[in-house]
Amino acid sequence: MNEIVLFNDKIKMGVLPEIGGAISFFKYKQKDKMIDVMRPYEKSPKGDDANNASMFVMMPFCSRIRGGSFVYWGITRKMAKNHPGIQDPIHGDGWKSKWEVVSQSDTKIEMKLIHDKDKGGFPFSYDGTIIYELKGDKLDITLGVKNTNQLPMPCGLGIHPFFTKTKEVELDFTTTQVWSNETDPIFDKPYMTPETWQFDGGRPLKNAVFDTCFGGFNGKASILYPDMGISVAIEADESFGHVILYAPRGKGFFCLEPVTNATNAFNLAANGSIGTGIKSIGPNQTMNAKISLTIRG
Repeated sequence: MNEIVLFNDKIKMGVLPEIGGAISFFKYKQKDKMIDVMRPYEKSPKGDDANNASMFVMMPFCSRIRGGSFVYWGITRKMAKNHPGIQDPIHGDGWKSKWEVVSQSDTKIEMKLIHDKDKGGFPFSYDGTIIYELKGDKLDITLGVKNTNQLPMPCGLGIHPFFTKTKEVELDFTTTQVWSNETDPIFDKPYMTPETWQFDGGRPLKNAVFDTCFGGFNGKASILYPDMGISVAIEADESFGHVILYAPRGKGFFCLEPVTNATNAFNLAANGSIGTGIKSIGPNQTMNAKISLTIRG
């Protein structure tokens, strides 16, 4: 396993180009000690898996494609399931692929991926880009997906960080609607965010269980750790109109995932739903997106 370490005076992080371009650890220097802001990577007995990392990128779509198929331009497209125990293809190809390092320094790494639809996976060919760059107490993440087909291609982008969960952690983010929750049937339209799921102004996470995709997200969120004396500010560009909160029962992590598209967005859009966040790009066009994580003591 080839691990590349980026560092500056405030942050130290590992990158695994061969395992989805994932982040293997993310530490912040608080006084004289290093704090794990995200859970460290642990290799599974079944082998290397980005799902055990600190964070991976979702490309060229986020969350699930229900049933493994969708209709685009009148043609039914299919994608096989890509993760054990999950019946739908999920999170795209990027997290399941080996990435090539284009350039690197102590504080920055750029990686690329060339996806060929004829070799399986997402049914469109594309070139992917990930750039991680440390700037003081901030990590900038720049993502890009370029359509290398003869026809337009639907796509979406996002990140899947596994933040450390503590007893006192609080979340602060604003949403207006829910696209899907694990206990819901498959909706063809969103519903208003219930008051009990509103985190605007800050709310402790405690033992709440979530697997929920929210809409009406403005790209800004904060994670407050009173017990660790730090906070994490998330700022995503305007294309990130959705956020997924995944907080499983009994785990030492939670995921707060800015994403451009809703869960099952390809099928929802094909059925006439508006605001799913799916973007169509023409041949040789690129969808770019940027997110920053700022850690403060």
